[in-house]
Amino acid sequence: PKGKGKVLVNGPICDAIYRVSKKNKTQDQQQEYPTSVKRKDLIEKFFNKMEKGHALVEMPGSRIVKIGRGAPPSVDIEVENRQGNKRKFLSRIRGMEEYGIDGKTLSNDVSHRFACSASVESNPVGRPALKKNCVEIVFQGRLDVELTALLTGDEKMSTHGGAKNSDYNLPKSVINVSLRKGIAAKKK
Repeated sequence: PKGKGKVLVNGPICDAIYRVSKKNKTQDQQQEYPTSVKRKDLIEKFFNKMEKGHALVEMPGSRIVKIGRGAPPSVDIEVENRQGNKRKFLSRIRGMEEYGIDGKTLSNDVSHRFACSASVESNPVGRPALKKNCVEIVFQGRLDVELTALLTGDEKMSTHGGAKNSDYNLPKSVINVSLRKGIAAKKK
């Protein structure tokens, strides 16, 4: 090809990058494919064609626990008002079993670190159903920032000293914090 940084597009490259799948193809669709393309554009098109995936890795030793398609599973933390009171809260957490964290162990650890009561529910009433062998933990108090700091291992995120020396080390991107109606975000 003429010009620096260009790649000659042959049959296999053309099929991999430019062809439309049979599902998305209409019958009258005829398309012209380029014979040469910039290397940068080719790499960008190639990465856009790929599916997203994730791998869960156990860090001491870098042992791969699970490889999967799509986004990694999320750990959901939800804060809501306790019944009949505007100043008392409940924090619920679910989805930590995907990362090898036992629910009962986490509930004991959090209740000791943050001096709150914790209950483990395997069949939460009036809430969405859980996956098999998964639990939902309910903590007394508003612990969204503290739980995020504990699970990510980031001591600086929380002013509470209970988040120090955490063994969990989850990426912050997999933790979803949702505040129910009537709960304001904490001031920094």
